[in-house]
Amino acid sequence: MAESEKKPDLPPAEEEEAAGLLQSAAQLPNVLLVGTRDLALNLPKKLFEIDFDLSDSREELKKKVAWIIRIRFIVNPAVVLLMFFSNWQGLTRGASAMSRETLISTALVGAISIALNLAYFLTMRRQRVNLRKFVFLQLMLDVFIFTAYVWRTGGVTSPFGFLYFLPIIGGSILLSPAAGMAMAGFASLSYLLIVTLVSAGVIPHVSYFVALDQFAERGSYVVLMLVVNLFAFLVVSGASGFLMRMVSSKARQLALAQKRQERRAKLFEMLYQVSEVLQHQQSLDQVLDRICDVLVTDMDVDRALMYLVVGNHLKLRRVAYHPRVPKADQTTLRVEIPLDAAEGLTARAAVENRVFNVTDPVSQEGINTELAQQIGLNPFALAPMTFRDRVVGVLGIDRSGALSAISDDEFQLLQIFARQAGQTIAGADN
Repeated sequence: MAESEKKPDLPPAEEEEAAGLLQSAAQLPNVLLVGTRDLALNLPKKLFEIDFDLSDSREELKKKVAWIIRIRFIVNPAVVLLMFFSNWQGLTRGASAMSRETLISTALVGAISIALNLAYFLTMRRQRVNLRKFVFLQLMLDVFIFTAYVWRTGGVTSPFGFLYFLPIIGGSILLSPAAGMAMAGFASLSYLLIVTLVSAGVIPHVSYFVALDQFAERGSYVVLMLVVNLFAFLVVSGASGFLMRMVSSKARQLALAQKRQERRAKLFEMLYQVSEVLQHQQSLDQVLDRICDVLVTDMDVDRALMYLVVGNHLKLRRVAYHPRVPKADQTTLRVEIPLDAAEGLTARAAVENRVFNVTDPVSQEGINTELAQQIGLNPFALAPMTFRDRVVGVLGIDRSGALSAISDDEFQLLQIFARQAGQTIAGADN
């Protein structure tokens, strides 16, 4: 009988699988504990994390709106909980945290604020909403809600006046220092209005923090609180605006420095590629092709034109197009320009060893109209290619009007690149 009751032996593979499952089940509580701990540590960071920059692009403004909505889902319930907690501790006139008046009034204000926040969240998904006005409207409604909190908790005796700091700081961070100052003015007006209406008996004084009720009837205390709070609003708006201006200035400096570094890196890469041309290309034609390819690709221009000095003429030897230019627009050009400054800017660039960056070709003096009709009239830049103070040719780049003119940084990059290209071409021609 005992032998018949023995459990049958499992194959080794199934035994290992069963042991693994048992071990995993034993480790499950530890895994859940670690996951809960990580969630508790990372959740505040995720909720308060600033994931936007200070630019005014629509995408960054949407991130700002999402951030303030996320913060508001924390702040408003926290204020409601704080009011219930103070009531529970006997700091207010309610008998308990669940007294009818406290429950209804506090929950009503909290529910309205959360409902508004949900409405903000849904409205943000609309493509045509004016985000700057939308943010400003949210901050103004926050001031209204915080004014309701202040009135509900005693008006001039309420300790919740600090809530006005949030829309003031939010205006400076999300919009501009001027918006923060506007929020400070609106908060001051709202606070002054609620205190004045309560003091004049137009609206009733709500007795909430009973220990402070004795000060509500003292004119000197009312004036003191008005001065202190209005001064605090002004200081907070000024400080937050100053800090945001400093941060914005540093951000602009950092962006400019990064742009310069990127420009230098691009320049070094382009010069290196041109200097390596002679090591890998066998003929002058291959050298010219490679130089134009590097210029079009790395400078992201629509077209590059290379003229070489042949006798007393400039002869167009290469035209390179960016891959984005349709094949139908990639025309074959045959251009030969006499080396005479009167023949247009390209000839002047070679004769006078000068550079040109033409942002408005229509009104630019010295344009060769015949050449312009042949090659097009887009914003363009010209730089002579030199070797030992001798002009060996001219490099020209242009863009279509939709992609804008050549920037100053790109223009400087073209000048340096043209000098290196001139040395490379002179070396390949020997």
